[in-house]
Amino acid sequence: MNSRVVAASFGAVVVAAASVLGAAPSSAAPVTDGLYGDPEAATRYWEPQTESDCGLLAARTVIGELTGAPPTEREIIDLAASTPSECTPGQPVYDESIDPSDGGTGHGTCTDDLVLLLRHYGINADYTNDDEASSGGQATGIDALAGYLGAGRQALVCVNAATIWDTDDDRTECDHMVTVAAIDFDNDIVYLGDSGADDTRGEQVSIDTFTTAWATGDHELVVTAPR
Repeated sequence: MNSRVVAASFGAVVVAAASVLGAAPSSAAPVTDGLYGDPEAATRYWEPQTESDCGLLAARTVIGELTGAPPTEREIIDLAASTPSECTPGQPVYDESIDPSDGGTGHGTCTDDLVLLLRHYGINADYTNDDEASSGGQATGIDALAGYLGAGRQALVCVNAATIWDTDDDRTECDHMVTVAAIDFDNDIVYLGDSGADDTRGEQVSIDTFTTAWATGDHELVVTAPR
């Protein structure tokens, strides 16, 4: 379990509000059964992170799913390091030289900045959270997420790592980025693309565990545009 505790700090993100890029869909109807998304998307382009770059690895997974040619971890780190952040003006999307916990494995990424990286690969995406959705922006929450996955769209979310991994660490904040590959309501499984550690490949959690972990970040979501 120690590798997962370390991975939680590796996956730390800076949470910030962002403007929604795109029109909001209609309100999602409650979903109670069925499979939405592709469970294999949790493993097809999976790779464990080596820095505090869970957000970058989540973006890498999405790039792989939509283009068939994911960048290497080093390539997406270099892109993020040379891309100006919209979340923290004057800073890059990712700076691997800064980490107060270990002196140099990256400071994490703002969730909304991942939209910039996806755009570099020709992928349009929207950022949203509870506040944005309640103000007429892109919908979020489990029902909306199921709808996006069922329509073949890709989703990245900020969750609480301790809740997902069932560790004793703090469970009050969203601190780790993962992709959501699929939700199986019939079998109570959420399939996650989780780069957190060597043993998180093909991560599966219950719907309740996932929704609890996701709620800590006000249901932050980056969802790709319809294709």
